[in-house]
Amino acid sequence: MKTLVIGGGMAGLTYGIVAVKNGIETVICERNSRVGKKIAVTGNGKCNVGNANADASCFNHSKIAQKVLNTVSVAEYVRFLNSCGIYTFSDGAGRMYPLSESASNVVDCLRFQFEKHGGKLLTDTEVLSVEKRSDGFCVQTADGGNLFCNKVVLACGSGSGVPQPNVKNFCGNFLTETAPSLVPVKIADMDKSLNGLRAKATVTLFADGAPVATEKGEVQFKDYGLSGICIFNLSARIARDIVSGKKHNYQFSLDLVPEFSLQKLEEVLQKRLADGSEKVFYGILHNKIAQCVVKRSQFTAQSLAKNAKSLTFRFEKLLDYSMSQVTCGGIAEKYLDDALTLPNGICAVGEVLDVDGLCGGNNLYFAAASALSLFDENQRERAYEL
Repeated sequence: MKTLVIGGGMAGLTYGIVAVKNGIETVICERNSRVGKKIAVTGNGKCNVGNANADASCFNHSKIAQKVLNTVSVAEYVRFLNSCGIYTFSDGAGRMYPLSESASNVVDCLRFQFEKHGGKLLTDTEVLSVEKRSDGFCVQTADGGNLFCNKVVLACGSGSGVPQPNVKNFCGNFLTETAPSLVPVKIADMDKSLNGLRAKATVTLFADGAPVATEKGEVQFKDYGLSGICIFNLSARIARDIVSGKKHNYQFSLDLVPEFSLQKLEEVLQKRLADGSEKVFYGILHNKIAQCVVKRSQFTAQSLAKNAKSLTFRFEKLLDYSMSQVTCGGIAEKYLDDALTLPNGICAVGEVLDVDGLCGGNNLYFAAASALSLFDENQRERAYEL
């Protein structure tokens, strides 16, 4: 055995496919009964496999992300997908999906390519430890077996949406703090009457009273707090603060009527109040959302408009890893060389690294691109041609 890959997600499968297409004997160890478990649930089952507009600004401030994206462009990533039989289209926001709109189909294509070219899959195989030896590595599995190889690639992901992998057993000394990211948020004293509602809004995150980030999109109101893609992206900002040891008091401010300026909304509401209408938000806000705004306001056009344009919610905490799409933090870049190799000789790719991206396919793209970046240009070209 020449190369052993720990983890059969996007990063592990990508590495394995390129390796076997270059004649490298490769085995993937996956602790689940099937590879690609997280891929199979992305994009609500349609697989948001990448983003046509991905760049370094979509990720945390990471030299690793910048280097990987400079090495493997989105266009090259698409070539890799095409070589595996996966053809894509992009929506208006640049989110890339397979033509089949089937996440399980993407997993099948990747698995087929790996096995077609001689790769070996060991499912239901959990790796417990990796021992560096003079002639390579000895890898111990949970069933008591030992696997011997010349190279180990750690591609086991994180604990987001799945049980936490045994990363600390392989590289505990090289990890940063971690936090769940792209995750719903718990709100202090949440108004439970809003549970189940959705609203298009411009959402601004405040830290200690100062605005730090803004997102536009659909907000989903839950009995515990807030969810939706725009909330997920703002949660990443909080998660990154947590990982770096920063503590702030956060608030989310929702502009529920982004189509109107504050002045325009005041004029509309003033006219309705002058006409004696008590239902001042009819045709503008959902009734229950309107009731929430009214409860927080004086019954004047100025007060009502202000709260409709900046309805605030006090952050309590991020929900746990089981609700998160990715993990913020991981293997710190200061321990990795240009080949993403740790001092113990193990290579690391994908989400196990201290790299996290915003929603919209960025994280699957990075996972694959980081694996591709470990091969030289000739090796990658050879893989795309087969």
